[in-house]
Amino acid sequence: MRLLVFRQRNFRNLAFSAFQPPQGLFALVGGNAQGKTSLLLGIHLALGGEVRASLADLIRFGEEEAWLQAEVETELGLYRIEQRLRPEGREIVLNEKAVSLRALHELPGSVLVLPEDVEVVLGSREERRAFLDRLIGRFSRRYAALLSAYEKALRQRNALLKAGGNGLSVWDQELARYGTEIMAFRRRFLKRFLPIFQSVHRSLAPGEVGLLLEETAPGDLLEALRTRREEELARGQTLVGPHRDDLVFLLSGRPVHRFGSRGEAKGVALALRLAEHRLLSEHHGEAPLLLVDEWSEELDEGKRQAVLAYTRTLPQAILAGLWAPEGVPVCWVEGGVVLC
Repeated sequence: MRLLVFRQRNFRNLAFSAFQPPQGLFALVGGNAQGKTSLLLGIHLALGGEVRASLADLIRFGEEEAWLQAEVETELGLYRIEQRLRPEGREIVLNEKAVSLRALHELPGSVLVLPEDVEVVLGSREERRAFLDRLIGRFSRRYAALLSAYEKALRQRNALLKAGGNGLSVWDQELARYGTEIMAFRRRFLKRFLPIFQSVHRSLAPGEVGLLLEETAPGDLLEALRTRREEELARGQTLVGPHRDDLVFLLSGRPVHRFGSRGEAKGVALALRLAEHRLLSEHHGEAPLLLVDEWSEELDEGKRQAVLAYTRTLPQAILAGLWAPEGVPVCWVEGGVVLC
């Protein structure tokens, strides 16, 4: 897939109306706070991505909404995506038709690599679960629907636990039904994802990388809920299930968040994103747009060269940073304006 034109109004500190990116690999170069990250975030959102920041924080201060538009070329044709961002939500139009965010996942979209991705590896189990859930959701409508149904059942069950537990059996069964399918989805997905992740990591750094899904109820979830009933009533919350599980990253058999250095964690996080890009490429039959922010930050020469080698194979990729790799075309960013 290739981005032909990106247009915006009132998105963060961007100060241009339209940007026509070059084909192939190119670099966005500029000082800090000049708009490089804002441009990558805007493109990623326009193509159907999600970011950590709230929508209100993405709108220029003093404005009520932001507007994004992307024209893309895929092997199946041309698409125009428009979005209005308001604090309360996103309105999305694809080729003049209002659609849901989920509809954009039918296109290759983009993969955004950010410095803070390292927190997926080193941060809380909530960070790791959220990464896994968002990634599987890009491939499966069913999985996203299951998560929504599970979260609803979980809220109901927790409310009953706090109120004394009357009527818990019905919600035990609901939670177990959705939770069992979610756990099966995760296991199947990781079985497919792991070889790709390992292959990408080998190109970046030494050390055998692995993934371990730590489940709070590895056997029968319904039985686990019944076994922990008294403890859950005392604490007023559900203590087992996929909402409590953890995705652990291993390096040479040891959990990275406990034993790895920050440099090692950075390599694992980068491998995660590049593996996501490879899997999406296989799934769609063409590569998503790859966006890499602060592309050389905390990376040694070997990892930088591996990133360059991969991005040079793609129909389009953007490396943003304070400097550009030798031989890579440059677009300069200053004061929210892009000059190529």
